[in-house]
Amino acid sequence: MSDIKTYCIGRYLVDVPADAQINGEDYRYMFGRIESEATPFDTESFNKTVDRRADELRASNEDKGRTLKGAISATPTARALITSENVFGSKNYGFEAYWLAQHTLFTLKAMDMDEVVFETKVLPNLQNQLLPHLQARSQEETPTQPGFCLKDGFIANDGTTSQFENAAISFKFAQWPGVLVSVETMTVTKLGQPSLLQRVDGVGLPGAFMNQVSQIRILRRGQRTINGRAGEEILSTLPTDGGYRLHQFQWEADGTEVSNALKPTITVELESGMTQENGVPTRPLLTDEQAIALFDAVANSVRLRPVTTAKAPEIQDSPVNH
Repeated sequence: MSDIKTYCIGRYLVDVPADAQINGEDYRYMFGRIESEATPFDTESFNKTVDRRADELRASNEDKGRTLKGAISATPTARALITSENVFGSKNYGFEAYWLAQHTLFTLKAMDMDEVVFETKVLPNLQNQLLPHLQARSQEETPTQPGFCLKDGFIANDGTTSQFENAAISFKFAQWPGVLVSVETMTVTKLGQPSLLQRVDGVGLPGAFMNQVSQIRILRRGQRTINGRAGEEILSTLPTDGGYRLHQFQWEADGTEVSNALKPTITVELESGMTQENGVPTRPLLTDEQAIALFDAVANSVRLRPVTTAKAPEIQDSPVNH
């Protein structure tokens, strides 16, 4: 690719053709998915909205729904409401976190947490590691400090502590309708899981499907190391009733340490026929050679984002208000 655009996803960078369009994004950090949306809020209207939500929770019955147990804040535009609910005689804890940064509203909602776990593990991380460190980021900005890129934002964090992270983005192309290229990084919870090729080889199919399986063409398969990460790939084409074939390419490098944000599982996929015309998959307009070239270019570009050694600024904790 000669004309490219670089995207920051999670702690990684990826290059795609400059005319590629974002099809979808999903970012999950520590406790769940962080959503973002443009908003006309200023600090005053943001706080009025959060206060109104707090009043709604405070007025609810803990036996019938979630109620307010407390609140914390890192700044006037970074706040979290602590919630709980009685579920089968036990306290179900959670929180709703809200940030306002450069006319972008970020939200993260989580629940189904044991009271002890919430008080000893979740609340300290929320208060000290997450709430103070989320900031706005333009799509064109590639941060130089350690941290996690998400849609419209960035969380300053050096990645040395064990925690859950998942970043995923997919791209579509006007010149190739139905073609999607996706990249995902995700921390692992357990080592020794079957690899990509082990999963492919271990799939058992009923005899009725064996004829379809025999028509799958393997364009490339095997071990492949990209930018220091050892992985496996399989590039296949699948038959359709229309007489043309669809692409299904995948490269995957397994995470090498549990909950290590710097050594996650990385997956790159290219698929064609992902849109439909008259109820059937769209016929690919790119050749096998073009599909392979696109897949290789994107996969080869996936790399850990280089950072400076400067630490994120420390922000004094705010007390929990009951």
